[in-house]
Amino acid sequence: MPVPSYDDLAPSIPDVHPRDTFDQVTRLAPSEQPVVSTSHVSTSHVARRTCFACIRTRDAQSATLFALAHDFSPRIERYGDSCVVLDVSGLGRLLGDAHGIAAELRRAAMERGIDARIAVAPTQTAALLLTVAEATSVVTGDAAAALAPLPLSVLTALDLGGTLGTLRTFRTPRTFGPPRTPSRTVEILQRWGIRAVGEFAALPSDDVSARFGQQGVALQRLARGIDPRPLVPDDGVPRFIESMELEWPIEELEPLSFVFARLLDPLAVTLERADRAGAAIRVDLRLVDKTTHARMLQLPAPIRDPRVLRTLLQLDLESHPPPAAIDIVTIEIDPAPSRIVQYSLLERAIPSPETLATLTARLNALVGESRCGSPSLLDSHRPDAFEMQQFNPSVRRTSAFAKASADKPRSLPHASHPSAPLLVLRRFRPPIAVRVAVERGRPAHVAIIRKGVPNGRVERAAGPWRSSGCWWNASSAHWDRDEWDLALSDGSLCRLFRDRTSERWFLDAVVD
Repeated sequence: MPVPSYDDLAPSIPDVHPRDTFDQVTRLAPSEQPVVSTSHVSTSHVARRTCFACIRTRDAQSATLFALAHDFSPRIERYGDSCVVLDVSGLGRLLGDAHGIAAELRRAAMERGIDARIAVAPTQTAALLLTVAEATSVVTGDAAAALAPLPLSVLTALDLGGTLGTLRTFRTPRTFGPPRTPSRTVEILQRWGIRAVGEFAALPSDDVSARFGQQGVALQRLARGIDPRPLVPDDGVPRFIESMELEWPIEELEPLSFVFARLLDPLAVTLERADRAGAAIRVDLRLVDKTTHARMLQLPAPIRDPRVLRTLLQLDLESHPPPAAIDIVTIEIDPAPSRIVQYSLLERAIPSPETLATLTARLNALVGESRCGSPSLLDSHRPDAFEMQQFNPSVRRTSAFAKASADKPRSLPHASHPSAPLLVLRRFRPPIAVRVAVERGRPAHVAIIRKGVPNGRVERAAGPWRSSGCWWNASSAHWDRDEWDLALSDGSLCRLFRDRTSERWFLDAVVD
């Protein structure tokens, strides 16, 4: 009796182009369930936030425009000779948020002498439409809300190419404005009194389909900022990608390290020959259940050391393991210009970016991603409210944090004198519960059983300063407190507050 092999039970999956995959899904999906994708793979475990940039020039400058886009991302798609769309999702650690990416694109375009309109948005369609109507736009939230104020005529800059439900080509005019002759659908909508993109996007899809057919539904999806297909990179852009199909599925992460080494070593050699380094690294794991487990790491600095990249991938997968065994491993690196380091004799040397990246990755795997990073104050009246951001020593975060740390006590004699030195609050997290004797509504004596913590008779008091908030939001913890700045008999200055909900006193900070 012949025993079937694994190859007979699970034959290898051939390589499928993203455009072919999307066309097949579109033909099978019902019309009332639009298929939306903004990435090159459909996966349930995508650890990245998509962000696209569109650059549109007044005249045809194909070579210069393509060279500009190639300096920022290898995933570039051309729309004629005067417009390109590039995926800038992996530039967050190098250039900052979407506003920083747009500013850097604008600066690079001005250096090359390119008069361009630039837009950064979560979807390709939103970025393309914004460059038709505005000079420079940055959208970080809802794409449909950003497109709502635009005139309806901007939709005529997009061409459906005669295919229902999918966007084949964009008609890119040689001027910044939309074509003079609007399409039949846009002309009818304008006769109905619809002037803005948001008004068209708000119409019921069933009614649009009944009056305009699937062509009108596809146009309405564009008005809502929905991408009908993923970005298809241009063939002329070199991509640093390696893939390996395994003979037997891998279930443990330890043997996966050897596969990463086989893939990263030739990638590092290719990057070195091209004088490039990795700004972001993406790994796609094709599982035995026919799904894809995708992870993307944004690197703090351009890195091409294969050992460092392998360690980062291993630590990330330890925190986010795949749910099934692995069949195919694909690694792609987003290139950036290699780093040139010039050390100073007058400044203290800091650890290399490779060392810091490995250290933060180990800490994230040990304590969790939400507990490791740099503190950043929130724009809130909540006392001492902050959030954790990714640690990056090249970004100075001392402005808001030092402002809160150097908060002066209110109305104390030492702080009110013009020649007095700067007083700094040293906060306790969490605040320390204390016993306070109150006379005539003011604190008179502070008692606490802890060595090194101020206590004693209150010599001078300033307050109370009442603050409260988030009482209207049941999902977040509210606060309601009275704060006091006290000068105690032992010579210490401190800040106390009384929780008006529990009627308890707490030591919030001492003054150094």
